[in-house]
Amino acid sequence: MTMVSQLQVIEVWAAVAWADGMLADAEANGLRAVIAAAELSEADRAAALRFLDRKIELPDAYLAGLSADARRGVYRAACRMAIVDHVLAAAERSLLDRLRGKLDIPADIATAIEAEVPGLTV
Repeated sequence: MTMVSQLQVIEVWAAVAWADGMLADAEANGLRAVIAAAELSEADRAAALRFLDRKIELPDAYLAGLSADARRGVYRAACRMAIVDHVLAAAERSLLDRLRGKLDIPADIATAIEAEVPGLTV
C-alpha cells in the first residue's frame, strides 16, 4: 500500500484550488493555514508554499495504491477545497470528476462524500 505524504496531499488540494485558473483569496488562505499546521520539513514547507505561486496540475503518480480510506479522505478534502471560496466553478467540478476517477471512487460513494460538504452542489 502506498503511503502519501502531507506534501502530496497539499499538492492535490492546490490543484483543485487552481482548477479554474485562479487562486481565490479564500483558497490561498485555506492552503496557507493547512501548510502552517502541517508537520512538514522546511524544504517541504517551502515547496508547498510554491503551490500558491502558479497553477498546479492534478498529480497522479502517487494516487494509485492508496487504501480505500485514504482515497476517500483525499477526495473529501479536495471537495472541501473546491468550495472554500463558496463557488464551484465548472473547471473545479471537472477536476473533481477526474480525481474521483483516478482515485477509483464509485459514483455512489463520491455522491455521499459530496453530500457531507456544505455548499457543494451534487
